[in-house]
Amino acid sequence: MGPETQVRPQRERPVPDVDAEEELELGRYWNALITRWWLPVVGFVAGIAIGYLLSLGGHQVFTAKTTIYLGQPLSPNGTNQIQSLSTNPSAVKQIVLSASAQREAEIKAGLPVGSLRGHVATQAVAGAAPALGRTGQTPLVLIVVDGKRRGAIARAANSLAAIAIRAVSAGYVGTKIKYLQAQVATQSAALKSIDATIATYRATASNRSLSTTDRLILASQLNGQTLQRAQVVDQLAQYQQLLALAKNVEQSKLVTPALAVKSTARSRRNSILVGALIGLVLGILAALLWEPAARVVRRTAV
Repeated sequence: MGPETQVRPQRERPVPDVDAEEELELGRYWNALITRWWLPVVGFVAGIAIGYLLSLGGHQVFTAKTTIYLGQPLSPNGTNQIQSLSTNPSAVKQIVLSASAQREAEIKAGLPVGSLRGHVATQAVAGAAPALGRTGQTPLVLIVVDGKRRGAIARAANSLAAIAIRAVSAGYVGTKIKYLQAQVATQSAALKSIDATIATYRATASNRSLSTTDRLILASQLNGQTLQRAQVVDQLAQYQQLLALAKNVEQSKLVTPALAVKSTARSRRNSILVGALIGLVLGILAALLWEPAARVVRRTAV
């Protein structure tokens, strides 16, 4: 085999050093940041200034929260639970999101028409019973309203709570309370009448001119009035207990009134922090891309 036909030995190619290349790239980025350190600083300061100016020019957003208790309706004798609007937390959501309820709240709060549209939400606050696997506990409902006018937003939230309470309690529970109040008034009037009659009988019994027969008749009548009074007192106590149960357990009520507070997500501090972070990131990117962009510009100019 001639020298011209001999196979030349292949030279071994050097294996690239990946670690060295990565260190070179990191060193290049670090040198770019050190050389143009003023770009991240300018971006950081500019971000703070822009965030501060935006916080001054932007509108403050306030949130008002109020909590209502739906109530637990009971049977007329106060022993068994019954189902009604009060036992369904979704009823409050449907009420406060309705156009009529929001318009009424806007009028009472002094807000323009449509100010509450899309700014009202509800949330059921479950107690410990559902978490423990128990049923029958009436939840609390949170009504949340947000907007730009602090005082008006709080008044609107309280108005919506009052509307929801009126709607869920005006039916069965409201009628029951009116009936019990009438019964308490009737029994109280009967008790006063009986007390007046007993006082008259006792005053008459002190008359020494009465005969023995008249005294016996008067004693019998006084005894009858005393027994009747005991019955009326017992009935009055029952009606008063049922009325207290209806007002404190069955009827819906406002638990915590609304107080508007500034939303933390749009505070001045958060605006400045976000602006500073964005400015710093943009400054770092500008420092890293400065040299490649300058080469492109010089190449284009040539």
